[in-house]
Amino acid sequence: MGTGCFVAIVGPSGAGKDTLINHARRALAGEQEFLFVRRLVTRAANAFEDHDTIDLARFEAGEASGAFALSWRAHGLGYALPLETIAATEAGTIAVCNLSRGAIHAARARFARVFIVSVTAPVDVLAARLAKRGRETAEAVAERLGREAACMDGIVPDLIIQNDRPIAETGAALVDFLRALHVGSPAG
Repeated sequence: MGTGCFVAIVGPSGAGKDTLINHARRALAGEQEFLFVRRLVTRAANAFEDHDTIDLARFEAGEASGAFALSWRAHGLGYALPLETIAATEAGTIAVCNLSRGAIHAARARFARVFIVSVTAPVDVLAARLAKRGRETAEAVAERLGREAACMDGIVPDLIIQNDRPIAETGAALVDFLRALHVGSPAG
């Protein structure tokens, strides 16, 4: 069994991170070496984002008491990972999670081994996907897309997935990467 690690799936809104994660979860179902971590978010669940909901008071109390493996704030919301995520990686599990790019440095401080998978798509594809969600105005979408270039802050990903092809292709790239981590031969 390979050494446990944390795999952060990062990228702009609309890139299809949750779609890729769901594909990998199905492809690796039954393989105990993998844990697909459900984030806690201070926003109600919706069809576009896979997470559990936590209210702001519980989020703030959890942050203050150290009840989370990792927590951060982005886009006016609070995000957290269950504390069990650390124990899972220490026990040899490969934990996979959609993570905000701004939380990468904190993840590297919290987990012994961290790998970054950057998911992206052409700007027109991102804009169409964000518009379909209906959470932001056209102006807010354009502003969000304009900020994307600076988000990685010098971080070099271990894998980049251009998510503008069929999920069978892009999802296979993620599954192959995760399986390589399991056998101990990761790229990067």
